[in-house]
Amino acid sequence: MLLIKKILLIFPVLLIGVICKGQVSYFGIEAAQKAKLDGFKTTTTLFTLQYNDYPELEKFNEAIKKVWTITPFKIIKPNELAKYDIASSSYSLFYFDGYSETIDNATNVNVFYVLKLITPSEKPKQKEESILATINLSTDAFTDLLVKEISGKMAARRGPKSNLLNQLYNNSKFYNWSPAFLAGYLKQINDGLNTQRSQYLDFQFYNKTRLPQLSKETLYVPEYIRQLFSLTRSTGTKNNNNEVTQEPYTYKLKFASYSEMDSLILNKNTTIKYLIYTQRSNDKIISVYDSKDNQIIYQKFVPQSTNFEMNDLIEIKKVITSLK
Repeated sequence: MLLIKKILLIFPVLLIGVICKGQVSYFGIEAAQKAKLDGFKTTTTLFTLQYNDYPELEKFNEAIKKVWTITPFKIIKPNELAKYDIASSSYSLFYFDGYSETIDNATNVNVFYVLKLITPSEKPKQKEESILATINLSTDAFTDLLVKEISGKMAARRGPKSNLLNQLYNNSKFYNWSPAFLAGYLKQINDGLNTQRSQYLDFQFYNKTRLPQLSKETLYVPEYIRQLFSLTRSTGTKNNNNEVTQEPYTYKLKFASYSEMDSLILNKNTTIKYLIYTQRSNDKIISVYDSKDNQIIYQKFVPQSTNFEMNDLIEIKKVITSLK
């Protein structure tokens, strides 16, 4: 409970209206305009993880060290937060949080790994909170339901917020989360903040040089995506009988477990290109990374679509073909 009380004291403000819905978002332009970016660069960034992540502490440390250069960093356990004066301007913090929002009768659940900076305010006994970056996480069904249920209650009472944080740190399953995956996310944030850039919801991108290399290389796909794979909405061309024929992804494809992915991505002697699928309620984001330097080489946001489909691979193939 010390963890929960400490985070509640540090971050009582809801995320609604502040965070964008991109898979990885960062706000270097805004931070620079508010004179927060220089202050952030003088902090030590504290990374909190889920409790079941700490047996792999060395892997997480290796992954962060590989890409995080903008500040010194330290991985701590959530219950160690009480040792640090987060509001002293000496520290910035990555932590888990979430909320739901209803737009046009549709409720979207958002769960994030959030980078926040807290600084003293000019007003007495007040603090200024700045969200510098977010990583959108795909969660289990129970966590989605819990976020949806308690979001409306969090503004009035701390109890629901406490329940949410307990769930996120102790029980939630984040499908697009591992030490190696985190390295790819942090690479975007590190480079974006270093160059005072911002990235938002509609970020769609492909690398004209690296993506076509997949015509001859293997695209590695995490095993969790196989479990969510759906062929029911695949696109295709029509034959003479006006019937739709499937156009599958014909390049090399390999499914791999979390441990296999971590081993391949973090191995300095191995270079692979790998896919990440992120579901955000009724939307999804498809990303491809290159482990050579953890750069993102493809991303597409698909609204009102959830399951990973053959369509998503076909879209990647179409881009590859157009660039060859």
